Amino acid sequence: MDKVLFTTENLPEGLIVKEVFGMIQVTGTVEVSNKGVIRGLLERKRNEYQEVIDSFVNSAPSEANAILGVQISTSSQQFSNGTFLYITYIGTPATIENVQA
Repeated sequence: MDKVLFTTENLPEGLIVKEVFGMIQVTGTVEVSNKGVIRGLLERKRNEYQEVIDSFVNSAPSEANAILGVQISTSSQQFSNGTFLYITYIGTPATIENVQA
């Protein structure tokens, strides 16, 4: 089941919340420094940003079809082996439905 992410506090008109689950939080790491030629070639199809988002969405209960109030926080840190971006996603999984006219 696909999940829709909402960063807003209010749902668009025509949608209602049927069930709310506990808050979820996922922090992922993305290397932003130069990875070198060999690693660059081996990982060229890898999208670390999308992997963090996918991890966040997959941490929601399977019954949820949306995540509400999504907030994103970032921080970076430089180490001897590279510079890394830490991305934290927080939100509330929910089941939403269309309002029937």
